[in-house]
Amino acid sequence: MQNNIYSLKNLIASKTVSFFVSPYYGFLNMFRKDFSLQDMEIKKILITEYHRIGDLIIIIPLLKSIKKLFPNAKIILLCNESIEQLAKHLKLADKIIGVSFPWTSWSFFDRRWKEVFALSDMLSKEKIDLAFDFKGDLRNSWFIWTTKPKKSFGYSTTGGSFFFTDAFFMDQQLHQFSRSEKLIKKAGFSISDSPHVLTSNRNGTIVIHPGASDSRRQWPNSYWLKLVEKLSHDYIVSIVKTDESLKLISQIKKESLRVEIFEGDIIKLMYWFAKQKILIAPDSMAGHLASYVGLPVISLFGSQNPNLTKPKNKYGKIIKPTKVCSHVRDHWRLCRLCIESISPRSVYKEVLDHILHIESIL
Repeated sequence: MQNNIYSLKNLIASKTVSFFVSPYYGFLNMFRKDFSLQDMEIKKILITEYHRIGDLIIIIPLLKSIKKLFPNAKIILLCNESIEQLAKHLKLADKIIGVSFPWTSWSFFDRRWKEVFALSDMLSKEKIDLAFDFKGDLRNSWFIWTTKPKKSFGYSTTGGSFFFTDAFFMDQQLHQFSRSEKLIKKAGFSISDSPHVLTSNRNGTIVIHPGASDSRRQWPNSYWLKLVEKLSHDYIVSIVKTDESLKLISQIKKESLRVEIFEGDIIKLMYWFAKQKILIAPDSMAGHLASYVGLPVISLFGSQNPNLTKPKNKYGKIIKPTKVCSHVRDHWRLCRLCIESISPRSVYKEVLDHILHIESIL
């Protein structure tokens, strides 16, 4: 289970830490040289987005825009280890480093702290001109500070404004992509819009990807089974094999349902998505990856606000509970009972209607 840095409890804790360490870092900053962005020759740019796989996929258009803005600069990207392979394949930066820091896996007392300081030392020797961190996490902000960039842009949501040369308030009502885009614009750079593509294949499959990083985002296997049973009468259905889908795949085989199984790495998954009809998935990485290649996505959301993290998909659709959450829950944003309130019958109807809509514009 993953906690969230924006929960009230964590915000209070991080801002308290920020308050107590601010005099020390404020003193050190007195010796930090002040640079003007307009007068700098930007040769090296550091971008950090390493908490979750989907976080990086969301900002791929922004990374490509930065490369166009600074074609002669060396761009260094820190990303989640699980997406390092795809980031390198897409050439999102000149140097790509997959990381798993103690604060991204919530295991604070492990050997990786040594790796954190080693990486920090290595990056500081790169002599970074410009750095961006989009998360608003105090620990990310501290790490950026240790790399000693001339100019650094980030959000002080959890405190630590002194870790950046330019810190800003984060509007948490904005979509995650818009927050990142806004920060780049704060630096005075214009972002080129990415055209919306549609790659839905009439002869492709309806893809099921039931996995999500948090179990409170997941739709019950029994619901997926009922949906697959209904869809497989008239369509070819496929399911992506992941650790979370193994039990469902076993149940599907037991019921002798006509379903294809996809198995492969994230690069193969991306290209395979581009040949399918539509994807059905909870709020997770899969929806963002499918959106990147233009596959229409039907996203299942529970109590969380889809306007903050939904796939950037012009041809997508969101399915939410009909009622606002009133359950007693153990997470500030996620609710297992809410996503379970979405019935297989209602999803089946929405899928059929959306397929007809998509095929009418192909």
